[in-house]
Amino acid sequence: MLYIGKLIVENDIVKPFYSNRIIQKGNKIMEFSVKGIGIIKEADIKIDGLTVIAGSNNSGKTTVGRALYSVVNAVENLDQKQDIDQSAAIVERIKKILNIYRSLLTEYEFMMQDFIEEKNKFVVEILDLDHMPIDENSDYYITLLYQFCDSIKTDTFLDFLIDDMKKISPYFEAREDEFYSEWKYIKPKALLECSKALDSAKSFQKQERKDFACKIAARTLQVEFMNQVQSIGQSDNGQYSIVRLRNQKENLFEFYISDDNINIEKSKFQDGYFDSVYFIDDPYVIEDPRVYRFITPRKRTDSYVQSRIVNHREDMRCLMRKPEEDKKISETLYQEKQLEKVMQQINAIVPGMVSGGTYYTPEMKIKVGNLATGFKIFSIIKKILTENDLSDKTLLILDEPESHLHPEWINRLAEVIVLLVKECNITVLLTTHSPNFLLAVDALMRKYDIRNKCHFYQTEQEEDHRVKYIERTDSLDDVYADFAASFAKMSAIRKKYMNLEE
Repeated sequence: MLYIGKLIVENDIVKPFYSNRIIQKGNKIMEFSVKGIGIIKEADIKIDGLTVIAGSNNSGKTTVGRALYSVVNAVENLDQKQDIDQSAAIVERIKKILNIYRSLLTEYEFMMQDFIEEKNKFVVEILDLDHMPIDENSDYYITLLYQFCDSIKTDTFLDFLIDDMKKISPYFEAREDEFYSEWKYIKPKALLECSKALDSAKSFQKQERKDFACKIAARTLQVEFMNQVQSIGQSDNGQYSIVRLRNQKENLFEFYISDDNINIEKSKFQDGYFDSVYFIDDPYVIEDPRVYRFITPRKRTDSYVQSRIVNHREDMRCLMRKPEEDKKISETLYQEKQLEKVMQQINAIVPGMVSGGTYYTPEMKIKVGNLATGFKIFSIIKKILTENDLSDKTLLILDEPESHLHPEWINRLAEVIVLLVKECNITVLLTTHSPNFLLAVDALMRKYDIRNKCHFYQTEQEEDHRVKYIERTDSLDDVYADFAASFAKMSAIRKKYMNLEE
């Protein structure tokens, strides 16, 4: 654990704040490819530091960010997700078996409600599954399932129930035969359900990691794109859309998409590389989540993990909702050298912290909804940096973050982003349609000497209205010229009418 600062609460009580953040240095050169997603015809972008996509509105800039977020978010911590998914499925199977004996178990729990200590430990372990959180330990749940099914087959579970009730009530002995008869009557149905549950558990254990990755990635894309992943031309012609992440040696994954589902047989999966991804495109996610809530479409699914997938905004709301160690935070001092320069820039604009829908400094507290929109962007980034584990496998996606900022704050934001890449080795993908922001990034990447880790792209719309990405890393003047055309147009109109006025 690393000490990174202090928390100052309203009554001046100071408590330490800890994080297990590990920031590593490393070299990562990857290429992310998209074909036939949304309005994008094809896009191949390098991501190994700072990647900037420039273009007009409705030109597919956001689509690449959403596609990248979806697949990275889907396969991050994949082994953990697969373990939880299997655990949850086994728990549901055990609950189905319990439900067959629901009337008997209800009577047992009613009788034993004031005698918790007298309950058989194995019975408690099984019944508590109804209201206990799912752990990422599928081996434990598989063992529990086998033990439970065996206890039904041998009537051991019944004996546990009867013994417990006889211990606390001498009158139960008169009903023992009745209880036993009902158990026996239901037992064939319970054993059939046990057989299904055991077969299901065996199938879980045989499930390939690749198959699970494809299913999770498909569902995440469906949620993120509201069940309209493919572009119209691609889906109508029955063509595959492709999402691919490649390092210098091989494809980490390559998903082939048809009818908004991933073709598992045709697709490939090795690894996801990134271990965390954050997508910021809405400054209002930092406000009270009960006021603003984006509802994502849902499809029926048997997967525990898939049923809980949300889009990037809801995911960010959950992150913003996460409470700090103390809700009355007003200042955090940073001792980690890798974050020091970044935090200096952020603290110059956002000296306090947001907690529970309120922004705190030593001098004031303000409801987040009353803060300037641009202020919220910096607050979101600060919250991510101070409350999460960051590494060289962290991906930050920023979609037009300059939209609500004054030119001076645009410069500050550009410096924060460049420093995150240089000092913390975080990978950043950002989109923009601001010449000011592009110029700031262009200038500061040179100042901080990270040109070799920066890549610039421009969207280009074709006759069929679909979009291609053109790399402009060595020809940024073309991007500036495109931005300048709109300015020149209005400047000419202004000049014309000024002359008429004279």
